[in-house]
Amino acid sequence: MTGQSLSKSYSKVVNTLIFIFPIVIISLQVVGDIILFILAMMGIFVAISKKISPFSIKEIKVFSYLTFGYFIAVCLSVIFSGQLAELAHYIPRDFYFFFAPFIALTLFKAEININYLIVGAKISLLVLGMIVILQLLSGVTLAERPSGIMNAGVFGNLSVSLFFIVLVFSRHELFIYKIFTLLSLSSGLFIIIASGTRGAWLSFLLLLATYLFFLYKQKTIFNIKSKIITVIIIACIVSIGSLNQKIYDRTSLVYSEMSSWISGDRPEVPTSVGLRLEMYKKAIDNIEDVPFFGHGYRTSNIALFQNDMSSAGRLLVGFNHLHNSYLTNYYNGGIPLLGALLLLLFVPLRLFLKANSQNREDPLFISGALLTLGYASHGMVNILLGDTYMNGFYIFFLAIFMLLNAKSIKAQQM
Repeated sequence: MTGQSLSKSYSKVVNTLIFIFPIVIISLQVVGDIILFILAMMGIFVAISKKISPFSIKEIKVFSYLTFGYFIAVCLSVIFSGQLAELAHYIPRDFYFFFAPFIALTLFKAEININYLIVGAKISLLVLGMIVILQLLSGVTLAERPSGIMNAGVFGNLSVSLFFIVLVFSRHELFIYKIFTLLSLSSGLFIIIASGTRGAWLSFLLLLATYLFFLYKQKTIFNIKSKIITVIIIACIVSIGSLNQKIYDRTSLVYSEMSSWISGDRPEVPTSVGLRLEMYKKAIDNIEDVPFFGHGYRTSNIALFQNDMSSAGRLLVGFNHLHNSYLTNYYNGGIPLLGALLLLLFVPLRLFLKANSQNREDPLFISGALLTLGYASHGMVNILLGDTYMNGFYIFFLAIFMLLNAKSIKAQQM
């Protein structure tokens, strides 16, 4: 077999994995991990056989340093936790960041066909919609928040990210393919609502407004394709407001629980919103007492509430995060871990925005910006990179978008 044939076969394998990953990462346990492991092992093989390092390749250097740097920051927080044996079973989920540079190296050596990724994302939304419907038919109620194999919060957040990846790339499709896209987006909207995740709804609205801004900056809002997209977006907004009573009820509950907490009316059994506000307030009030390297991995709530004998304090000391990724990372790992998280989110965002300013039409830059901005918004009200699915999803898509972004810039400079 010739070198060219080997290269084509290699790219075909990688593109097949790229197609499968979006379908399985949210719908099947372990399978997403297996795909990432295969990509990482392929990258390690390439590094050894070709004697190259992902840290020395311009197109993936930034991604490699960001992800590996985050892993080092997590390791430092573990060292300072004083509970190495107890926390050992939590660390494997962060190994994604250790192997991320080699995943990027695997992708770098392949000819990536982005269409495989987008079709996989569309199928994923349809599969997730069917899973939610089957759960509802099997007796799971909307009040129980159907969410497949994972926590409803993670399910809703990842569904939002998939939704906008599909939406952004749909602008450049032929009309005949938009029917499939519309079905996929409708399924995505349905599962975002069914998950009942208020943080996901807020992220959805934030990303929707940002996407409309990107469209406005293109100055092509009156062409036919843009009109079609605008109609779809308006339909989505109308659907969110009128599909059922669930969003209204849960939004009203947030308002009433927040008002009660602010007024000092603390019920004997703390409310969901009340607990979050209690964590935020105590974390902010004690923020100056955090050591440079933090209190240790997954110790934020222990550090804040171990001596709090109130009804809320006794509950919150058992949580392993503060329902805000930025506060949690700061308390767990201090400035190094919080800094590593901010770099991992906002350095790529800056790169995508810079690329978009040079080429307003390329969906790759918009999709990359929405991915990072979406994750940044998820972290405001929940844990961000402490979950296996959230970690794997972000590393996979960020690696592809940053690599293609770097290759696009390089091509323009030649």
